[in-house]
Amino acid sequence: MSKNVYLALADQGKNAWWRYAVGIVLTLLIWMVGTAFLTYPFLDAPDSLAAFAVSLLTFGLLIIGTWMATAWLHRRSFGSLIGPGGRLNGRRLLLGAGIWAGLLTLTTLVNVIFMGVRYTFNANFLQYWPYLLAALLLIPLQTSAEEFFFRGYLLQASGRLTKNWLVLSLLNGVLFTLPHLFNPEAEQNDFLIAFLNWFLVGAGWTLITLRSGSLDYALGIHAINNLLLTVLFGYTGGGLPAIALFVTEGAQITLYDNVTLFAALAAAYWLIVRFESRSEKDAVKTEA
Repeated sequence: MSKNVYLALADQGKNAWWRYAVGIVLTLLIWMVGTAFLTYPFLDAPDSLAAFAVSLLTFGLLIIGTWMATAWLHRRSFGSLIGPGGRLNGRRLLLGAGIWAGLLTLTTLVNVIFMGVRYTFNANFLQYWPYLLAALLLIPLQTSAEEFFFRGYLLQASGRLTKNWLVLSLLNGVLFTLPHLFNPEAEQNDFLIAFLNWFLVGAGWTLITLRSGSLDYALGIHAINNLLLTVLFGYTGGGLPAIALFVTEGAQITLYDNVTLFAALAAAYWLIVRFESRSEKDAVKTEA
């Protein structure tokens, strides 16, 4: 079995097991210690604009840690975490974001129509413009940091152990879920239901990354997912303030939510596979 093109990028550098162990510890230390230091002054005002902005800015530390591990420990370019081209592909980013925006909106409408989920118009939406501006500017930083670490560094690291796409997707789904269990949403829901929600996201976006051979789609999908859930369809009691245009009460996750999430992920994967297959055929025709 030939090695996946995305996983093969890790062959460029130094790949002793201890380098990955040190790289993971180094990245997490930089992120967690730095976050504790930067957010400490805002413990008494957790809902302030400054606290919101700083909480998102701390994800820059996760990117710095991932970059240090990749460049210093493994002696390869940070771009190798993106794909064979070593840089972002705008078409894939926008396509992934567009596909997921449509699917997320559709599943939200289905929940409203068939499951009785009630969203209310947020009359104070425009009053939150400083928060909205911070969200638009900094949420892509947060989501990109998570993608570079989980679907990038950790996925390529685990790819040194196995080439099995199913094992890699399941493992990455679990790893992605673990830090999210500290979110307020986990406390307000059944543990297994909440775990499954984040697990499906992590595993699904891993499958898309492996199939497309790049991080571009996951970067676009993750960014638009968090942006829409902050700016358009929000909920109270979550990890982010309820500043969206439409808000529902409580961060309740049901088994039905996981079913619709699975359907959306399957649809996104199918659409991306079709686009990738068409692009590959077009490339062959051009070369011919």
